Amino acid sequence: MIDMTHEDIERIWNSFSLYIPDRQKSDAAVDFVSTLKFLDVDTAQIKASSDHDPKLEEAVESVYGKEEDEDEYGDDGELVY
Repeated sequence: MIDMTHEDIERIWNSFSLYIPDRQKSDAAVDFVSTLKFLDVDTAQIKASSDHDPKLEEAVESVYGKEEDEDEYGDDGELVY
């Protein structure tokens, strides 16, 4: 796991997001969050960074939202405890 705080994530996002056209920021944010997840950055820190920027918030919901739904139900559609 990479030791990174939500402040570090916000600082990195701010350093390059200013150079990304607005119409591409959502895609860039999803790629950024996916990369952080792939690098095994603490999920709580990634989610905490979403409070900083609406594009990061959308990206976190996109990357983690589907995963949470899959974890709640098994292959047979029954709720998993």
